[in-house]
Amino acid sequence: MEDGWRGFLKTCSKIKSPKDLKDFYDLFLTIEEKEALSARFTIIKALIEKKLTQREIAKKYKVSIAQITRGSNALKIIKKPLKRFLEKI
Repeated sequence: MEDGWRGFLKTCSKIKSPKDLKDFYDLFLTIEEKEALSARFTIIKALIEKKLTQREIAKKYKVSIAQITRGSNALKIIKKPLKRFLEKI
């Protein structure tokens, strides 16, 4: 399974056009998977911005506190260069 994931990531990194990347993801991800990724991205972004409490994030974006907790826990273990990158975008 790990080889499949690495192959997927390697292929993603070779796609330069946003349209081509969208088409690629449309092939591999279901609507539900894209919605889950979208929610996770929104949660991570909101947590990094630190403008809202976790409860406010949950209410505003209609996500569960458990999802926010998982995002918060993930942010605690990422490496500093990735966190700085995320803070810039």
